[in-house]
Amino acid sequence: MPQWHQIRVLVLAAALIAALVAFAAPASATSEHYGSPDVETYLVTVENLTENQTLTPAVIAAHEKSFRLYRNNRPASNGLQQLAENGDVPVLLDELNGADGVYSAVPTNGGAIAPGASASARITTAGDANRISVAAMLICSNDGFAGVNGARVSQRRGETTRYGRAFDAGTEINTQLFDDLVPPCSGIPGTGTGMSNPALAEDGVVRRHAGITEAGDLTPAANGWHDPVIKVTIERVATYEVTITNLTSGQPITPAVFAAHSGRHDLFRRGAEASNGIQQLAENGGVGVLAAEVAANPSISASAIVGGAPLAPGTSESVSVDVVGRANRFSLASMLVCTNDGFGGIDGKRLPRTIGSERTYNARAYDAGTEMNTELFADLVPPCDGDLMTGTDMSNSALAEGGTIGRHGGIDGVGDLTDAHAWSGPVVQVTIERTG
Repeated sequence: MPQWHQIRVLVLAAALIAALVAFAAPASATSEHYGSPDVETYLVTVENLTENQTLTPAVIAAHEKSFRLYRNNRPASNGLQQLAENGDVPVLLDELNGADGVYSAVPTNGGAIAPGASASARITTAGDANRISVAAMLICSNDGFAGVNGARVSQRRGETTRYGRAFDAGTEINTQLFDDLVPPCSGIPGTGTGMSNPALAEDGVVRRHAGITEAGDLTPAANGWHDPVIKVTIERVATYEVTITNLTSGQPITPAVFAAHSGRHDLFRRGAEASNGIQQLAENGGVGVLAAEVAANPSISASAIVGGAPLAPGTSESVSVDVVGRANRFSLASMLVCTNDGFGGIDGKRLPRTIGSERTYNARAYDAGTEMNTELFADLVPPCDGDLMTGTDMSNSALAEGGTIGRHGGIDGVGDLTDAHAWSGPVVQVTIERTG
């Protein structure tokens, strides 16, 4: 059995998991200290960059600039000592959640972080508590830990990446003997300890770890590392409630495709050719095609489908969307079902910035410019005429129109459509609220 799988026995023990749950939420005292409305949520991902060292779950803290999880050439706190010597995540979490200047502290999800693996957790910040620090024990060491201290986050940056080095807590002599390490580092049952040994106490200070030597039972080849030992990625997470309402009196609309992105992306553009996804949506109600196109686009931070079925005039549908990263705008498109290639669309509108804020936009009708507007039931998506057998959900090459996206001229009454299918003004209302 690989050594790091054996180590999971320690960090996944029932008592530890229970303690992690107990300490996962911010303490009420720190929450009450920050009454600021500018609360932000971040997804913190810790990647183990070593080849031989398994890490404990990482402890993540959001705090003010004045707070330090550790300082070079200063003694480690009791919580950091317990993490670095014994892998005691809950002790450090408890200490942090009661510390001045700390807004919240959480562990990464899951158990130990094997070499090459990652683990994540969400954490909230507020006000001046705009720094994030991370620590995790290097399990096959006497008192080694990986650390990142005081990485600054901001709404505008969206994403922050930091690399963490290996540190020695300076609290235990580096015997490198299996009997003195956290079990089961040796892989031998009954070997090791989860408690500090006073006989090994070292009244030192935090410093860069010198690495694994040939002393004791450990070896550089089997247990060593090269700095940096962890990569920490911090990404802003915002949650939005997106609601669409069909504003027409006679046009059903498909579920809408929602995309969150930066200002550098266009879901569609007047005067430009429609993408395949927009064409398939506008001609055939191909919501899934456009949704897949959007999801595969690296410029899109998050996407979603709003609604599960066509919306009748006057009805609404909503969806909650988590947006990770730098997105500050959104776009949306929904087919006007009883048209050849019409759709209601919004492109590049601003997302609400603060929790509780809301914006409402009205989407106009556009013509994708990809199919001639015959307005015949046989050329439209069924059941525009009320008959499931009339119409098609496939593009007809005989009707292909090599045009570009433009404002829709409305229903002309040249085929089977009448004033009953017409509209005036915007066709879809979009309300988006920042909820988290």
